[in-house]
Amino acid sequence: MADDWGTSAAKAQKILGKDAKIPQPKFIGKAASDYEAAWTAFKKARADLEAKVLDMQNLESKVKNSVKQFEDSIEETDFGLDGKNKDDAKKIADAQAILTGYCDNLIAIRDQAIKDLGELDKHLMNIAKYKQATSPG
Repeated sequence: MADDWGTSAAKAQKILGKDAKIPQPKFIGKAASDYEAAWTAFKKARADLEAKVLDMQNLESKVKNSVKQFEDSIEETDFGLDGKNKDDAKKIADAQAILTGYCDNLIAIRDQAIKDLGELDKHLMNIAKYKQATSPG
């Protein structure tokens, strides 16, 4: 790792002599301060995004579980018809198949969304591993 400015300037001063005037990098201080503020904001935004992804994963699971519970109720209902009657039993089975098919599709969509959010979360974790460059100041 390179020396800091103070060490570098001292080495240069030693070479140039005590009467030499080493310029001071005043402009770097402001840039370094801005950089540190931007880095802090970046880390906060990353943490906020990680929390939002977790919220979305939990909500997707909640929706999926609600649909599954509703689907279970469809599988149990007779729609007010007589399940012992052959014609009604067929109508019930056909209607249940249509409605549970719809629910299965919603569940598949939620499963894919949960998987996609998991992938997004992996990318965010990789961003979290990103190390800040040495401050310019």
